[in-house]
Amino acid sequence: MICAYCGKEAKGTKEHIISSGILGLFPECFATIDGERSIVHQGDPMVKDVCADCNNNRISYIDSYAKEFIEKYFLVKYKKDDTLSVEYDYTMIQKMCLKFAFNDLRARKKAVSFFDDEVKEFLLNEEKSSPLGNITILAGLAVNTSPAPDYMFGNMKLRWGDSPLLLANSIVTNIDYNTGHITLREEREIQEFENYALSYVFRFNSLQLLILCWDRDIKEDVLNKNNIILKYQYPYSILDASGNTVLSRCTSEATYHHEQLIDVTWGQGLMDEISYMRGTFSEQSEKYFEEVQKRWDEEERKLAEEHPR
Repeated sequence: MICAYCGKEAKGTKEHIISSGILGLFPECFATIDGERSIVHQGDPMVKDVCADCNNNRISYIDSYAKEFIEKYFLVKYKKDDTLSVEYDYTMIQKMCLKFAFNDLRARKKAVSFFDDEVKEFLLNEEKSSPLGNITILAGLAVNTSPAPDYMFGNMKLRWGDSPLLLANSIVTNIDYNTGHITLREEREIQEFENYALSYVFRFNSLQLLILCWDRDIKEDVLNKNNIILKYQYPYSILDASGNTVLSRCTSEATYHHEQLIDVTWGQGLMDEISYMRGTFSEQSEKYFEEVQKRWDEEERKLAEEHPR
């Protein structure tokens, strides 16, 4: 076998797609749901094309940071108007997202041409502390504001996938406040970006991350244009080398259970208007959902005890 990371001939070992350290934070999420193959199994999602040295030594530092970062901020649920001050190592966040995306693409036998020798060396070398210039990462809080509590979909705290749909305009076009009639956009408009190469979305309980990878030869003015669109069009914070930001909610009742659907900021505002009209944001409803969540939390604790890692 040729190792996917170092390129050397070696015996393959099992590499977790998402680090076992993160999986260990959520033992209640013991089932792997493979939508592409239409199967559900209790084994961890893995790929088996990594040599022992890379798996256990050279890339393990990324998994250690990922676990530490998620454990520090995102084991808890947040409310719709909460904000969260976060400190992070931007280079390590890049490496974390790239590693998980690379693993997942190989497991699903998809194209991995973006991950050339330079990107692999970036991942393998812990000493490389400068972020890649052709990567943009956005982050926000995933908060359930829908009428459907989490328990209706089971343990879906950990989700990921390539090519999320970044909308160019809102899902809703109009709300008639007299009749309550809601008009949806007939055709979904997808935002296009110059020099786009690859994108992924990751959901780690209350954290949602988007990584957008650009062609290596992207010009600075094109990169700046893309980042301006991302900054002002979507309800996310763009992460950068400063290492600190304030996160707010990036989901609505339409997108919380559909992490691959990325609505625009004004679209999220329209969905919130619908939630207010529906009564989801009323004090009575919020108390009800809090009680439902408490009961589900208790059930999850039982599941975690029944399925220790």
